[in-house]
Amino acid sequence: MEPAIVSAIITGATTVFGAIVGAVLGRSEVADNLFRRDKFLRIVGKWESTWKEIGNESSTLAKELLVIERQKGSKIWGYIDMESEPDKRWDFEGNFNGRFLQLMYYPSKKSNNQLFLDYGCYFFELQGDGKFNGYSIGFSWDLNKTYPSTHQLKRVR
Repeated sequence: MEPAIVSAIITGATTVFGAIVGAVLGRSEVADNLFRRDKFLRIVGKWESTWKEIGNESSTLAKELLVIERQKGSKIWGYIDMESEPDKRWDFEGNFNGRFLQLMYYPSKKSNNQLFLDYGCYFFELQGDGKFNGYSIGFSWDLNKTYPSTHQLKRVR
């Protein structure tokens, strides 16, 4: 076989192999953790979320567990569970830029209760002590209205 043809075949095969490896590594969390050097603080883990409704004097402090399962660059994914409502689960996705955390939540497909409608968003600011303070606004399916709340996130150790 001519050297030019052999060279073209080797170049083509190497290009295809490189594209496949690049695609696999681009979607791999393991590769991300090994090779990526983001400027973003890693906040993956369990967070205790406490909140109180704004404008409702009879509102008591409520609690949920917010679990950040994945972080890729500034993108965040996870879920929320509440002991007081064990049949419900919410998924969320959002962004974290090192200071501000924005999340959108919605009913999870993994929730035992598939009929509830509870959608909303959070906006937090990272504090010097590692906690997040902020607000949420959501639609309460049982009250049939939106309601704002003050929120705090504290990492669960």
